[in-house]
Amino acid sequence: MDTKSLEVFIDLAEDLHFSRTSDRHNMSPSTLSRLIQRLERDSNCSLFERSNRSVSLTSAGKRYLDFARQTLSAWQDLQQVNQMQQDQPSGAVSLYCSVTASHSVLTAILSDLRDRQPLIEIKLHTGDQALSLSRLQQGKEDFVIAARPDRLDQHIDFKVLSRSELVFIAPKAACQVRQQISHAKSSNDWSDVPWVMAESGMSRSRLEQWFRAESINPSIYAQVSGHEAIVSMVALGCGVALVPKLVLTSSPVFDSIEVLSSVNNPMENFFQMKFITNHLIYTQPYKIIRQNY
Repeated sequence: MDTKSLEVFIDLAEDLHFSRTSDRHNMSPSTLSRLIQRLERDSNCSLFERSNRSVSLTSAGKRYLDFARQTLSAWQDLQQVNQMQQDQPSGAVSLYCSVTASHSVLTAILSDLRDRQPLIEIKLHTGDQALSLSRLQQGKEDFVIAARPDRLDQHIDFKVLSRSELVFIAPKAACQVRQQISHAKSSNDWSDVPWVMAESGMSRSRLEQWFRAESINPSIYAQVSGHEAIVSMVALGCGVALVPKLVLTSSPVFDSIEVLSSVNNPMENFFQMKFITNHLIYTQPYKIIRQNY
């Protein structure tokens, strides 16, 4: 875009003096006249009325002056935006987490990220959090939100986002499972109570630890992928389970669930939601290594 010609035209339209305008722009009066003639030819109208004594804008010239000012202003805004974009990292990053984490943990992070780095595209995938680390290690994801395992790969960095204890849950409505729970509490024998377990992941390993500590030979009703599905099955009266409290409180069937606070629970560890990231990328979500994108 020939912004220089517009700048010269605006200067002349404001000063209305060819000689002074040409001096300010280091050009001869004849060069300035040719520049104005070219603008008049391109716009198909006369921009100035000239005589030996004065110079004035025509009606078309006044309209062209408004156009020139608006065009230069828009051009400067565009240049400023482009410069800002060049100074910011851009590209896409892939993130995997459970459905619960996507709205209970991730919302605040992404809102802040969008404000700080608007050019970064987030590709969000949701599913069973137990699959998070394997997806990260396989290179399918750049970031995951997951429970921190007891042993963490040395090539993985993490950042704590929140903590949520594990809780035993049961259906609140009257059902056969409720009767079995009452018997288990009185006899301290949980072997006949049906359990809904995670197929894999931290909550399963913690539950298995509890079974061993209490010498329980559990009756497994179902092994389910994802804590959200486990909570739903418990609400339907299928059995009891061990889930992160964060998942329970975020569940739409929360009112159909009872937390079994009287269960002997020797586990003092918390189920920790961690921000897991590949070691090639900074742990801070706002500092993306540009060369990777």
